[in-house]
Amino acid sequence: MSNLNPSPPPPLRFIKRRRRGSRLRRRYPLLAFGLRLLLALLKLSLLVVLLVALTLGTGATWLYMRYADDLPDPQRMSEHRAFETTRIYARDGTTLLYELIGPQDGRRTPVAFEQIPQMLKDATIAVEDAGFYSNPGVDVRGIIRAALQNYTSGEIVSGASTITMQLVRSILLDPEERAEQSYERKLREAILAYRVSQNYGKDQILNLYLNEVYYGAQAYGVEAAAQAYFAKHVWELNPAEATLLAGLPQAPSVYNPFTNFVAARARQRVTLNLMVQHGMLSRAEAEAIYAEPITLAPARSDIVAPHFVFYVRDQLERTYGPDLLYRAGLRVVTSLDLAWQAEAERIAAEQIEQLRVRRASNAGVVMLAPDGQILAMVGSVDYHASDGQVNVTMAPRQPGSALKPFIYAAAMQRTWTPATIIWDEPTRWDAPGGGVYQPRNYDGGFHGPMRLRMALANSLNIPAVKALEYVGVAAFVDQMSQLGISTFDDPTRYSLAMALGSNEVRLLELTGAYHALLNGGRYNPPVAITKVSNSRGEMLERWQPTRGRAVFGPQSEQIAYLISDILSDDAARHYMFGRGNVMELPGVIAAAKTGTSNDFRDSWALGYSTDVTIGVWVGNNDSSPMQEIAGANGAGQIWHALMLRYHQGRAETAFLRPAGIEEIPVCADTGGRAGEGCPRTISELFLAGSGPSDVDVLYQTVRVAGDGNCLAASYTPAAEVREVRYPIYPAEFQAWAARNAPQPPSEPCPPPSAPEAAVALLNPLGVNGTITTTQIFISGTARGPYTLEVGAGETPAQWELLGQSSLAVEAGLLGVWSTNGLTEGIYTLRLRVATPEGFSISTTQAVEYRQRGEPPQ
Repeated sequence: MSNLNPSPPPPLRFIKRRRRGSRLRRRYPLLAFGLRLLLALLKLSLLVVLLVALTLGTGATWLYMRYADDLPDPQRMSEHRAFETTRIYARDGTTLLYELIGPQDGRRTPVAFEQIPQMLKDATIAVEDAGFYSNPGVDVRGIIRAALQNYTSGEIVSGASTITMQLVRSILLDPEERAEQSYERKLREAILAYRVSQNYGKDQILNLYLNEVYYGAQAYGVEAAAQAYFAKHVWELNPAEATLLAGLPQAPSVYNPFTNFVAARARQRVTLNLMVQHGMLSRAEAEAIYAEPITLAPARSDIVAPHFVFYVRDQLERTYGPDLLYRAGLRVVTSLDLAWQAEAERIAAEQIEQLRVRRASNAGVVMLAPDGQILAMVGSVDYHASDGQVNVTMAPRQPGSALKPFIYAAAMQRTWTPATIIWDEPTRWDAPGGGVYQPRNYDGGFHGPMRLRMALANSLNIPAVKALEYVGVAAFVDQMSQLGISTFDDPTRYSLAMALGSNEVRLLELTGAYHALLNGGRYNPPVAITKVSNSRGEMLERWQPTRGRAVFGPQSEQIAYLISDILSDDAARHYMFGRGNVMELPGVIAAAKTGTSNDFRDSWALGYSTDVTIGVWVGNNDSSPMQEIAGANGAGQIWHALMLRYHQGRAETAFLRPAGIEEIPVCADTGGRAGEGCPRTISELFLAGSGPSDVDVLYQTVRVAGDGNCLAASYTPAAEVREVRYPIYPAEFQAWAARNAPQPPSEPCPPPSAPEAAVALLNPLGVNGTITTTQIFISGTARGPYTLEVGAGETPAQWELLGQSSLAVEAGLLGVWSTNGLTEGIYTLRLRVATPEGFSISTTQAVEYRQRGEPPQ
């Protein structure tokens, strides 16, 4: 029966809820439906979020397990890794130039965290990882930003590496994985960085980083860097030195203060700006730090050819990275010839010693073999001097006239020839900014019409500027870029003044450009490294000569030959440089060019034979002016001596003339094809088919006598008469020819004065030149048609005709003068006789007229 009893009623509160809900649905059906829909959407969203979170969590777990499974133990952070030293050899492969010091061989000295200046710590954090003390070893926002950049570029261009990630890459990853550019490596790096952050304190990580990171100049860690650059302990660094060091690790070879102090200072400015941005310094404090002077410590070493070695080291660093370079035991064979390196160093040092009295203190020398290998590189005359570590072969300096050969080479691609006339005359150009550019020649003069050959051989300035105007600055810059010049990177400085060296170049790069002229107009970069192998003997790199790319267009080889022919034309150079100038080498055929920058700040000499290309610079590292040291008497002396020394015992070899060159006789003054009227015929070279076809100088034959400055006439003794040929120049040359070329005389030779040979002769009148009669018979000789005239005074303004005849008179009556009505005074008689040639020969006689009966005064 109990099972039949009704169930007890539900609690009152449930009954009430149902009733309220029921009433709500009945009274507000739409509102109730909206609430149920919203609740359903919330449940669905929560389910999606849970599913996404589960998926991401599963994915993250899978990625973590996939890439973290074989990661090294973070506890190995404090362990030092073994390394093998890289050795750099001369071209013989056996003579050791330098052994690159590894991080454990005295060039990494760990220091305690407390010994590192706070300024260096702050600067490092600002420039490398501003969120270092707050992130878990990984910068998530930076990774997202880098991922977007990488996705946009289609390759890995940004890594978003924190200080911790850099540290684990340097210490915990092996060299092969370290050099790998992949997302997998970045993920493993990030996982390791997170693990390390869980095992080490932030100060510990920063201390490890500052003792491990590479600062360039073979310095690992802040103490080694402080010693390398400033010869002091890290705790002795001032704020300027500390902030300079902090910016180096991003690109140590690029920002190396020894080789690119300007770039290092620019990087310091970036570091200081970031410190201001992150509140570590005020703007005033940053400016004060940047204004502090920075003095680099002189590096002393027993290294052989130090500038060359460090140039090679920087190349290796860019190719293989510092880890492989300093720890993988590379064996590097270079192009350096120690004998010529020593000879170049000796000659440069001796010449600079002589020039010190004229305020020159340094020189750079580059020697290239015919295949482009660097035989010698003298970066300074004294590596151990206070500024001797600066490699002047890589320092941008103004080249003066040394760029002119390449301007004319570009012009030859655009129809100019060695015979093209360029007028050397006062010329003005509008300069950027509204000024006027009005260059002058080295000698201060102007030389009229100059063939391109003469303009280049004698380094005339105005023709060079006109040639650059013809070529176009942009086209010239592009050509120089193809020739390896990397310093023309500021379009705001492009102008016609580039023709005279207003923009800086590097000696090594310019020497390489000259080598392209020797190489038939084909450019290959100068070669310093010929072989690189690892510690197991496996070849990593082997240089092989290549033909190079043609720079001067389809006729590059022919144009290069024409430029070489002009630069080796000693006779053409005599016009301005005289005989026996520094570019003449007895027994050696060499193309050469000098250059001098404004105020004698830079002296250049570059040139080549078939055996070697040599470039030389002389000046001061601080760009201070020298005392009238030009290209010829500065760098030219080193170039001359080294070229002669190199060619001792070598046969004289001419530049090989390629096919596609023709030789044509031209008129030296006009560049046109030579004809009979040309006063100076020379032989000139042309690209086949580009020579002149028209004779532009004609001639006239003139009969002269005496010393040749008067025209012979019918009365001139036959023995004195001769014929002379005078050129007739084109219209555009006539004004110049009138000043510079022999001109035919315009006046007849004076007639004979003896009575028996005179052309025009008046017999004396009156008594002592005084006449008193009213009718005067005038007699004399006129050997040709004549006119007899009289006028008042000694220099009459008007003449009265007394007699005229088309027949000659020999000692007879010429005319009758009636004096009736004349006033007394001085009168002048004039007899003019026309010769068969059309000349007018005249004679005069002054008389005094007085009326009869009055005595003369």
